[in-house]
Amino acid sequence: MYTLTPAMLTGIAQLDAEHHDLVAAINQLRAAEADGTASDCGKQLRRFRDLLATHFESEEIYLRLLNYPWAGHHADHHGSILTMLDQLQEALLGGERQPGGIAEECYSELLGTVLTMDLRFLNWHQELQSRSR
Repeated sequence: MYTLTPAMLTGIAQLDAEHHDLVAAINQLRAAEADGTASDCGKQLRRFRDLLATHFESEEIYLRLLNYPWAGHHADHHGSILTMLDQLQEALLGGERQPGGIAEECYSELLGTVLTMDLRFLNWHQELQSRSR
């Protein structure tokens, strides 16, 4: 079972709640991989992708509201993550399996990369707040 560890929390309630939902979706994907059919896996992967796309939209709005100078780059990165998920979906439909599983790929590679980008924003935001005191 995958978890959102304390080190992965941003301290921004809405974003952290969405991150928890994403991890829950990855766990459902993992269960589908273990017990379900390729169709079940595909359904759960689409659900994860849809949740992630919605999360990205709300996060991008938040970054723009704060005038984050790299918001465009951050959004581009989101686009590349969604493209990778689309490629995983196509591979799954083609009968291809990921080493370690799709859920592992989503958690370790995709979500880990996403949270690393979020940390860059959080560091910028913390520095901005420190300067304004």
